[in-house]
Amino acid sequence: MKISTGNIHAALIIAMNSFIRARSLKAPMIVSRTKTSQSAFAVFFSTTSGRSIINKDTLDSFNRNMPWLQKFPFDTAKFSSTSEVDSSSMSSMTRTTNALHTVEVLRNKQSLAFREGSPLIFSGSIAATYSESLEKSETEDIPTGALVAVVVGRKIPTLDGGIGKTKNNPGKKKKISGSKKGGDDKAAYLHHNIFDGSDENDGQKLRDEINNSQLIGYGVYNPHSMYRVRMLCHETVHPKLTKEIRLVRKQIQRGEKEIKDDILHQILGRKLIDAMYLRVAMNLPSDMTDTYRLVNGEGDGLSGLAVDVLGGSTAIVMSSAAWCEIHKETIKSALAKTLKQHPSYANVDVDIIWRNTPSRLRQDGYEIMIEGDGLRDKDDKGEQLALVAMESSVKYLTYPYSDGQKTGFYCDQRENRLMFAELCDNKRILDLCCYNGGFALNAIIRGHAASATGVDSSQDAVDAAIENASLNGVDAKKISFVRDDIAAFMKTAIEGAEEYDVIVLDPPKLAPSLSSLDKASRKYHALNRDAINLINKEQGGLLLTCTCSAAMTQKDGGQYFLNMVNGAALSAKRRVTLLRVCGAAPCHTQSPACFPAGSYLTAALFHVGPACS
Repeated sequence: MKISTGNIHAALIIAMNSFIRARSLKAPMIVSRTKTSQSAFAVFFSTTSGRSIINKDTLDSFNRNMPWLQKFPFDTAKFSSTSEVDSSSMSSMTRTTNALHTVEVLRNKQSLAFREGSPLIFSGSIAATYSESLEKSETEDIPTGALVAVVVGRKIPTLDGGIGKTKNNPGKKKKISGSKKGGDDKAAYLHHNIFDGSDENDGQKLRDEINNSQLIGYGVYNPHSMYRVRMLCHETVHPKLTKEIRLVRKQIQRGEKEIKDDILHQILGRKLIDAMYLRVAMNLPSDMTDTYRLVNGEGDGLSGLAVDVLGGSTAIVMSSAAWCEIHKETIKSALAKTLKQHPSYANVDVDIIWRNTPSRLRQDGYEIMIEGDGLRDKDDKGEQLALVAMESSVKYLTYPYSDGQKTGFYCDQRENRLMFAELCDNKRILDLCCYNGGFALNAIIRGHAASATGVDSSQDAVDAAIENASLNGVDAKKISFVRDDIAAFMKTAIEGAEEYDVIVLDPPKLAPSLSSLDKASRKYHALNRDAINLINKEQGGLLLTCTCSAAMTQKDGGQYFLNMVNGAALSAKRRVTLLRVCGAAPCHTQSPACFPAGSYLTAALFHVGPACS
């Protein structure tokens, strides 16, 4: 029930009833918000029998007029009266879970792509949605984060009287409203509520229609995202698992079984085991490397979820989708169980740290109350507890329990650091945007470089690089790290006629979206031009230049980035020859069904010729 700000007294009465019901069940109050068309904040009592939604003004009235209520934890100071809420974004503990949900997609070439493994289903591909329950329900859409069966109907539903539209169950039109601008507001699909107790046979007809449809698989639904369904389990890939789930759903339809999170836990367990065996096949972890990516979103069939293992003792979960936040505890439970089954961690209590990216969550229609990126669970491990991570026998100090740039480790450049080291014997190395010194350290330790200089604008990063050099016993005379803006550093170095034999340029993401690509290209051009000007003018040398911007990597199939480097070389009046183009380390898996959508990292190795005489 939604209560307007103008009806405070009625709101208090209804809220009090819910409050009394919740307290009688000793249920805690939970406050949350997600984006929807309603401007309100929700106070939930974690019961399955009922809930109240109260806006911020009403909550303030509670605090003013009922001081005794303040002994329960409310903090409205963080709230905005214009912030938005959707009760469906709460954890499954706080939602009524007595419905089965199905999404029917249009029978066309696009649905064929879904059947062949595409992990993301867009709003325009949906023909209709269904919610089945034992009791009468008038929901307007499937809740955010709900597990859904995805099917292709034997017939094609239409808005003006397609499958499932009957006299007593006309369905509700649902406008497609993705979280990004420019969506097709004209497109729409019908939502149908199916429940027992009807005088007609409409409900059974719709159930039969669903059961006779072609099953694609199971995923999680989000009415506020351009990705309406993130597929987690495809029937063609996991036929045995999907058969088991379908049998459970039929048992639920007949009232023989209750709906729980067991199905999602079962799917997650299977997908995490698959991801584990894939890394074992790549010899990860190994005696040389105990830090790697265990789960990589769509690449492992778990869109919006990534997991890095650090030092063989800590797993950092990175959530970037609403469903991950909603099913957080289920994900953590499934991950903990999987890690215990891993041959390398059977006797290790792997600590799980949860982080999320608010900017990505907002794009998915999910708002969190605390500002800032990289939010994590609070813990009692201590902000400065260091964890040693090892990659290719090189050791790094990481701080997974702290905020800031020293938080974790970028394992996507593992193979590129190894390749880079092979080219550095007895050469002068410059590592631009060095972060924790990965390329410079590999150049000295594995590549036997004559010297290496690392530059980064972050003091945290420079401090970490210095600590890592000491940890690995590197001679301080051979390696140095400087805090400076790399553009300013290169300008000074050019003016001082300094030269290097091998340079790596690995800047942070300069083009977060296509709209910023032109501006970012000019920045990339200037940085690459100056780096090329610092290459040995007499004999030439090597430049490994990188971008972690998906917009840059994917533009024109990667040619856009290479053309930019060639243009920078022309500006520097130097000739460049492309030797190799690499991506992220293979533990950053990608799905061939949606390639190159998951591709974001480009590392291009060029030879820079001698300067013109």
